[in-house]
Amino acid sequence: MIKEHKSKKVITVAEVFVNYPQQKECITGSEYAFRIEAGTAGRVEISIDNKEWQPCRRAGGYWWYDWSGYLPGNHVATARCQTQDDGHKPTSGTVHFRVQF
Repeated sequence: MIKEHKSKKVITVAEVFVNYPQQKECITGSEYAFRIEAGTAGRVEISIDNKEWQPCRRAGGYWWYDWSGYLPGNHVATARCQTQDDGHKPTSGTVHFRVQF
């Protein structure tokens, strides 16, 4: 997405998306890797169940968060990224998913 400022300077605005789990997906294992797409982000973090932001790792063109030790039930995840140029932190939409063992 391109955004134009009054000074006519054009910057790229980063977007961030939680690709997996998908909306209303059911996780059945005891460990899970969240996959996040964040374009030109310099840093990506994830919050699960509105708890503290956790850093993600970059690999294979995506950002990942390895999750374990969770309980069955309904959960939500939100990701955010920090751009390399201006420090802006766009946030993804919230993904609702559940865990069932």
